[in-house]
Amino acid sequence: MNIAVLLGGISAERNVSIAGGKAIANALTTRGHTVTLIDPSRGADAVVTASMLTELASEQVSDIILATSKRELINCVNLSIFDSIDVAFTVLHGTAGEDGIMQALLEARGVKYTGSKVLASALAMDKAASKVMFSAAGVQTPLWSVLRGEQLDDTEHLREILDEMRGIVVVKPNDQGSTVGMSIIDNDLDHFHSAVHLAAKFSNTVLVEQFIEGRELTVAVVGDEALPIIEIVPEGGFYDYEHKYTKGMTRYICPAELSEDIVDFVQNLALTAHKILGCTAYSRVDFRLDEDNVPFCLEVNTLPGFTETSLVPMAAAAAGIEFGELCERIIELS
Repeated sequence: MNIAVLLGGISAERNVSIAGGKAIANALTTRGHTVTLIDPSRGADAVVTASMLTELASEQVSDIILATSKRELINCVNLSIFDSIDVAFTVLHGTAGEDGIMQALLEARGVKYTGSKVLASALAMDKAASKVMFSAAGVQTPLWSVLRGEQLDDTEHLREILDEMRGIVVVKPNDQGSTVGMSIIDNDLDHFHSAVHLAAKFSNTVLVEQFIEGRELTVAVVGDEALPIIEIVPEGGFYDYEHKYTKGMTRYICPAELSEDIVDFVQNLALTAHKILGCTAYSRVDFRLDEDNVPFCLEVNTLPGFTETSLVPMAAAAAGIEFGELCERIIELS
């Protein structure tokens, strides 16, 4: 097959995307496919070579985001290279990659692509909207609130939220991934105000969520199958960007050490969350398991990290699915 791997992009998760795209391209090339690397942030110059990836990953992400307009994404999709490819394997994360924008452009261009379609991508990226869907489907999710505009500096409103949630809260951009702009704070108004403004640097909407004491779990869904559950154990602190992408800062237990009943229950919840948003092909569903073994669904990632050591490939390996086979299976399911 002729496959375009879309990587990089214009979000704060650009470098994560480049690493995943490189791994996917290597695996697909090894399995006999013809692979073209495409970085949509470069517009009409979007086609890149493997030798350029190190340089691209070293560029200042903030500069890329500031310098790139969404018009460049249109220029990219208009390239004639898309006339000859069979499928675009999208490894883009965050803004204009995972939120339905690139998916809509590819559909308008008539290009087949991997992963969830426009609406499911947009819903999953909007954490508050997805929580409404979870609740409607009977999937428990932590208590949450959203902040926008003048609410960010409304001290009385901020205090009301803290009083309602009692204790530790999670503050994060409503539409980012990889814990970008995320803080976990105690019941302190000054800390809360600072965390809200940090998150607001990455999104017009800030999500505030009750922190669930307990264990962090994630479930990969491929097709109609929930793969073995992974428990995430950060070595000190919480599972932030640094813990995710710095070797040795987090332990991963796969399969997680849970009773069979809890495994079945959490996997079924993951499938329900995946389906209620309309996701297709694959996703990763994140949970907190409280001290009474009650699972709370946090979010669904429609384009999760995809290096060979990322969580979805890790769960697939535990199920006996090799990385290259996983890539091909996702193409077949899309």
